[in-house]
Amino acid sequence: MSSVEDAIGSMALMMLRQRHPDTAVGREEIEKAVNDCAKLLAADISAEQIATIVHELETRLIVKVGRPTKLIDERGHVPWYFGDRKEGRRFFKRYGDFLLQDQGWPPAAIDAIDLSTDLIMEQIEDPNRDGPWDRRGLVVGHVQFGKTANYAGLANKAADAGYKLIIVLAGMHNALRQQTQRRMDRDFLGYNTTPVNGGGGFTRIGVGELDKSIHAEHLTTQVANGDFNRAFADNLGIGVQQRPVLLVVKKNARILENLNNWVSEVLAPRGDTEVRPLLLIDDEADQASVDTGEQQFDGDTPDPEYEPKRINGQIRRLLSAFSRSAYVAYTATPFANVLIHDAATTDEHGDDVFPRSFIINLPSPSNYVGPGLLFGIDGSGSDAAQEPIDVTRDVGQDDEGWIAVDHKKGFVPCYDGEDRIPPSLEDAILSFVLACAARAARGQRNVHNSMLIHVSRFKDVHQTIFRQVDEWFSDLKRKLKYGAKKKDPILDRLRVLWEEDFAPTSATIRTTEIGQTLPATEWADVERELSYAADKIRPQVVNSEIRDALDYDGNAAQGLNVIAIGGDKLSRGLTLEGLTVSYFLRASRMYDSLMQMGRWFGYRPGYVDLCRIYMTPDLRLWFRHVATAAEELRERLDHMAMIGATPEQYGLRIQSHDILLVTAPNKMRHSREFQVSFQGEAKIQTVFFNDQVANQRNASAVTRFLDRIGPAADPKNQSGLKSFEGRRLWKGVLGAEVANLLASLVFPEEARDVNADRLSSYIREQLGAGELTDWTVAVPSGSGERLTVNGWTFTTIERSPLPRGEASGRYVVKTVLSPRDEAIDLDQEEFARALAATNTKRANAGKDEASTPDGPEIRKVRGENPKRALLLLYPLSPQNAKLAEVDVPIFGIVVSFPDSRSGRSIRYRFNTVEQRLEPV
Repeated sequence: MSSVEDAIGSMALMMLRQRHPDTAVGREEIEKAVNDCAKLLAADISAEQIATIVHELETRLIVKVGRPTKLIDERGHVPWYFGDRKEGRRFFKRYGDFLLQDQGWPPAAIDAIDLSTDLIMEQIEDPNRDGPWDRRGLVVGHVQFGKTANYAGLANKAADAGYKLIIVLAGMHNALRQQTQRRMDRDFLGYNTTPVNGGGGFTRIGVGELDKSIHAEHLTTQVANGDFNRAFADNLGIGVQQRPVLLVVKKNARILENLNNWVSEVLAPRGDTEVRPLLLIDDEADQASVDTGEQQFDGDTPDPEYEPKRINGQIRRLLSAFSRSAYVAYTATPFANVLIHDAATTDEHGDDVFPRSFIINLPSPSNYVGPGLLFGIDGSGSDAAQEPIDVTRDVGQDDEGWIAVDHKKGFVPCYDGEDRIPPSLEDAILSFVLACAARAARGQRNVHNSMLIHVSRFKDVHQTIFRQVDEWFSDLKRKLKYGAKKKDPILDRLRVLWEEDFAPTSATIRTTEIGQTLPATEWADVERELSYAADKIRPQVVNSEIRDALDYDGNAAQGLNVIAIGGDKLSRGLTLEGLTVSYFLRASRMYDSLMQMGRWFGYRPGYVDLCRIYMTPDLRLWFRHVATAAEELRERLDHMAMIGATPEQYGLRIQSHDILLVTAPNKMRHSREFQVSFQGEAKIQTVFFNDQVANQRNASAVTRFLDRIGPAADPKNQSGLKSFEGRRLWKGVLGAEVANLLASLVFPEEARDVNADRLSSYIREQLGAGELTDWTVAVPSGSGERLTVNGWTFTTIERSPLPRGEASGRYVVKTVLSPRDEAIDLDQEEFARALAATNTKRANAGKDEASTPDGPEIRKVRGENPKRALLLLYPLSPQNAKLAEVDVPIFGIVVSFPDSRSGRSIRYRFNTVEQRLEPV
């Protein structure tokens, strides 16, 4: 934006915060404030400029955040964090003021940090309480969602409450430790821990510029070798006294051992380990902190002389050294943490880091761009399927042959026998240039823009890719600078990419909730910015051999524009500011690693429609499965919270995949894979065969089933039942008949949630337990073509095919289920109770009321009589599916199971707690 626009925007922001200090603001309030400020400044400003300012403020202010959920174990805990203990929080007040005034955070986002950190503070112990005590907890966030801001808030509140030693474990790489130190300097300490030249003290930054009267000490610094150092600590002679002391420490066994030696040799003799409480914040807690060794157990009794892996052992040794300690683990991928053996302990190292005291599930704000939004979620895990926004682009890795999937260290990428990048990477780089230019055209000029190229873990390969990218991109910049007069073809290529990809994609995303405030951007405006935008971009290798490669802070004034080429260093924790385009071909077989490699999650205010992810179709499907598994893990955690469960009373289960591992095998030693119940779940088919043979077989099986199950409850006129055009409904259908039907159907392998053998076997098991004996069966009707099979006529239902099915040769839909259909067997009173429970849950999550109960609440009410179940048979239109060769309905099934306490039929990884609770 221009200087005038910036001035009006800043003034309007202050005005809005004065007018609405404690309430959310909407578009009307923002427009009024902007217009009022324009009048006060007597600015000559156009309607388009007003709209630009309003849009910018909307992206900053209009954010919705739900409430966290928690599992807690009160054993040994004394409630304390209320009343006077929450007064006078000067550290946290200046942090909140900094986020609001300097960082421009929406009030709702600051309130969310305040609420969630209050919940954490409530579950750790009062630092003034006499020991011994030891609290262990887990905070489950989202990848790139702002967990650093959350634990910075926790550190501020802990300092206010009286915690004197605060240690942050910050990843395994120096770059990540430095990044975290910089954030904690800004958000907690308030000064740069690297002294100015000449030793003239420290420069005030961040929170320190708002309130200089409060102070915390440090024993680590921002410099590359600023990790904990015994000599540095001894020279400072700080110890742990009245002021809080902060350390930001890398997860390195040698450094942690030095820290433990300092604790035992310096702090313990002074009595600090007895009277000074420790708060240990473990960032990326699923990496390195989890013991990967194999401790032997005699039943539930662990081997007391077992030696855990070094980093895990040093963390446990540190916690055991203090008579009063709180351990708070943060991660977005808790797969490994919930699989820790809950009874693991040794005489020397103490208890393992299983989160026995609490687990807190943080909600994502409405402006968060997460896995579900980018890759979608399958219907069974989160009840309703979620389709992604259209920002992923397929890469034919095998067809291009540029980089092999399983290449070695000395591999040299080449395309078509030449030392150059492939067309797909050219398109990705052109997309990045377009995104940078479009952001500038939207007024986002001096901002950070990043592109990620992550295709190998080998540093030699990084250098080769850098050279190829640099050569091609240098030529591109020359063409953009001088090619306008010569009408270089590259300009046409950029224009076509904009008009055929970016323009329609942006238009579609603007119709969604995440994109409703996005502006429309014209090609002419983008074209004017192309040369300047490209000229600012620099390719850069980012791996462990390159120090301080991404200096976002040093380029804050003009913005850093970078194409980051790397591997492991880019896989976890390291933030790529303004990430718009990712070219990602590197696969992982592990859930947590795959999710953490996705640096594209986070916040994209004003430019989510410009983001692109280039990857193979297989990787896209894998990410979708991981997103579904993660969502199901969260839903189970929320369900456990509703019934008042503790982490040790109930375990967590994680879906297994035929290809993907849950986490590294050595982190799963104390978990086992089980077949578990379908109780309380809906199995919804979304993937179908697209050929006549398979669909004819299924249609014939359905009509034979309908012939067998007797008179329908609706319609009453049985003589015209087979030709009836409306919905048909049967009640009291035998469970054995439903099991036989499901066993006779054929499903594509990709239809993971509707496996014929598992579904039919589960029903037969439940019949043996006296459940699932009484079924309601419905065949809905739609507005599609009428098709006849074996004397039965069906009015088909239209479900649009999704593009992601084309590559696999399948007919894929978002969902077949119409949500209200799942309540078809409930009476009025049952429907009302399910709806009331749904709206209670929605209110707690900050959502509007619904008019239809959601699936879990429907199935919970149905579960009051677990004999009941529901089968929906949707006759889908082949014409609408664009399958001209198919002349029978494409039957899609939905099986809605009641809550039950028996049965098993889907593969999960169970941790040790749930192993003791489930029948095997």
